[in-house]
Amino acid sequence: MNTAQVERFVMRFLEAYNCRIIEKTKHAVIVNLSPEADKELTGRSYYWSFVERTGVEPETMTYRFVFDPEGDAAASAAARPVPAGPRNGPLGGAGPQPGAAERQAQEAAGPGNAPPGGLAAGTAGPTDPVASAGAVSAAPGAAGGVGQAAGGGTVPAGSSGTPSPQGTLAAGAAGSAASAGSVPGGAAPATGSGGSPPEAIRSADSILGRYFGTAPAPPVGRVPRDEVTFGSRRLQQLFATALNNGRFTRLFEAPPQAPGSPLPGRSAPLTYCSWMNVNYKVEYACDMKRSEVHSLAIQMTTGEIREEFHPSMLTRKLAPKLPANIHLLGDNLTLSRAASILEDYLEQKIRRTDHHWADRANQVLAEEHQLVRLYYEGMLTAAEPEAREELGIRYAARQAEVDWQYRPRVHVSVINCGLFHLRTDER
Repeated sequence: MNTAQVERFVMRFLEAYNCRIIEKTKHAVIVNLSPEADKELTGRSYYWSFVERTGVEPETMTYRFVFDPEGDAAASAAARPVPAGPRNGPLGGAGPQPGAAERQAQEAAGPGNAPPGGLAAGTAGPTDPVASAGAVSAAPGAAGGVGQAAGGGTVPAGSSGTPSPQGTLAAGAAGSAASAGSVPGGAAPATGSGGSPPEAIRSADSILGRYFGTAPAPPVGRVPRDEVTFGSRRLQQLFATALNNGRFTRLFEAPPQAPGSPLPGRSAPLTYCSWMNVNYKVEYACDMKRSEVHSLAIQMTTGEIREEFHPSMLTRKLAPKLPANIHLLGDNLTLSRAASILEDYLEQKIRRTDHHWADRANQVLAEEHQLVRLYYEGMLTAAEPEAREELGIRYAARQAEVDWQYRPRVHVSVINCGLFHLRTDER
């Protein structure tokens, strides 16, 4: 199988199990498994027994299936962002720091020559932009009488333009209040009723919270990545699941489309009849083996039998759901009766085939039995009495081996079967 065939099979498998496709790319697919697919593919039997015993809502696994590892790696490398360089100067260089100009001005002025409002700015911190803004807004109030501080307080005017201690404290308090409650993005976390975060409320209502108290919300984990290529373990698991659960199917033929419309035509109701299809494997075995596949189908209403039924279904558009405006004819045959009729039909067909191969195999079988008998009868005659028992056991085992290898036989097994509901106006 090539990559396209593997991808087509996997997508059909996921669609058949009603899995939710999260993201589909050219090289991979991210899918949330349905409960049925999760039980088949993840092997979490203990978890599903816990879900069945407690009745909680199941949480299925999410996987990323990669069909083309090389193409997926190349696409990931192309989509990976390139690290950006430093904004201020070359790598390792010391660029201008926030608040450096303010600190240099304060150092040049000295502790005794601070500008108006400088004490308030120093109180709030030179690197705090919100506090600095509050101090600057307080300065006009200090120069021209009574101004409004950032926090709603007043700053009395000084006689020489220097703010009073009360104004300094008011401006500092306003800057502290601004830095505590007015910084964008610095808001306190949202709380639910009673002051508890919503995560705690959800975790307290979870199944672990009921038994062990409030459980923290689990962190978001990474999505497991599986390479689904020909010969991989995951693809072999999908094959085995499809083989075990896909032996029986029920499909409906899609109604014909109206001329010039992509939707099915629904001008008049259609009548559908049921066909039971069984694919048999017939093996003609002796010292050589030949296998044949017979696809037989019987109409459940009239008993008509068709051969080579499976190839004719490959050209039809089938769906697992019953289309609208469709009438199904009643069945006159039960499933067991229909299966018996098909087995009798296949047996009669096998009897009519050429069996010269079986005659030749019987002749070879007789010759091999004669050679084994001549070999062991001479040994039994010349052997001691205590060794004859062991030789007799070896003689019987060799006769059984020759019989299994050369005796002609016909072995019939069922590959799969299904019910197909088809239109009655088509043959």
